[in-house]
Amino acid sequence: MGRRQNRAIGPGALALALGTAFPLAAQPIEIADTVAADARVIDIRAEDDCLATSLPGARCLPAPWLLDGGDGAPIGFHALRWLLGTVGLSGREPLVVYAGPAGTTDDALAVAALAYLAGQSLVTVHDGAAVDTGTGGESRSFSREAVYTAPMRIGSMAVSDAATPDDAGSLRGSLIEFARTGAAVAFAPQH
Repeated sequence: MGRRQNRAIGPGALALALGTAFPLAAQPIEIADTVAADARVIDIRAEDDCLATSLPGARCLPAPWLLDGGDGAPIGFHALRWLLGTVGLSGREPLVVYAGPAGTTDDALAVAALAYLAGQSLVTVHDGAAVDTGTGGESRSFSREAVYTAPMRIGSMAVSDAATPDDAGSLRGSLIEFARTGAAVAFAPQH
């Protein structure tokens, strides 16, 4: 199988179609069971699992490092862009997010949405099985290997009364919904 778009239609997509303030957008995150030859791979499982076996060329970047910035909310964009640089990403290359055969699709979608909003050119969630190559993933560097320079997609972000930055479940849910529908993500309440 090749690439396919996540076609889930949720209440957010229906509200968009009925004329809310945000324009309709295509689903920004693809789901595929293959990895393009020019794609970079991040494995979001626990580092020990990633190091033991992963997709060829994968870099280990566990989901909790990205989805829990210490206060229960996802990591901030400044730190995220620096962290993506520690696995050699500049934002120009296609990126595949791998959650493993027993991984949670929600974590993969939330990480993929963060990377896409940070400016990553093309983001795909891998939903196939890993091919056992006898090698595992590689740890990230402690310093940047590349400077992440892709422009952030601020047009897909919004300020809304409905979101509260202290509610990590709400922001995480918004990221997952964004990955599925392209609906704008509210990062802070409107004051």
